[in-house]
Amino acid sequence: MDEELMQMLDENLVYLATSTRDGKPNVVPIGLCHAINSNQIIIVDVLFNKTRKNLEENPQVAISFTDMRRWESYQLKGKAEIYKDGPIFEQMLKIREQKEIQNRARTEQLLANHPELMNKAEKLKKWRMNLKPKAAVLVTVEEIYSHMPKLVND
Repeated sequence: MDEELMQMLDENLVYLATSTRDGKPNVVPIGLCHAINSNQIIIVDVLFNKTRKNLEENPQVAISFTDMRRWESYQLKGKAEIYKDGPIFEQMLKIREQKEIQNRARTEQLLANHPELMNKAEKLKKWRMNLKPKAAVLVTVEEIYSHMPKLVND
C-alpha cells in the first residue's frame, strides 16, 4: 500500500468480509481501520460476534471501501490474526484514542451544518461510551484490487 491508500483506509468507513470455514459470508462496517505500515492494518474488535467466530475459523478476509473525495475504490485481501493483549492490542488502543479525537472534531463540524442530527449524535455518543475493545485484529494485506481499473488505467 502506498501512503495515499493508507490515508484512504484511515479516513473512510470500510467493510470487512469474512466467511465461515464452509464459506458462508459475512460483511460488517468497520469504524476503526488503520494502516500501520505498507502491508498491515489494525482493526478494533468491539462488537464482533459472527465476525470473530469466522476469523477464528478462517483467517482469510477482504476489506472494501470507496473514497468519494478521491473517486477511488479498493478491495484488499489478506490474512487476519487476533490479539487480546500485548503490543498489537496496546497499539490498537492508542490508535483508537487518536481516532476518537478526530471523530469528535468531525462530528462537531457535521452538527454545525446539520443541527437536526443532534439528538441522534447524543444517543450515539452515550452508546459508544459503553463500548470496550475486545481485541485487535491485525490484517496482513496480500492482494490489492481497484474497483475502478478502467478509470485508473485511462
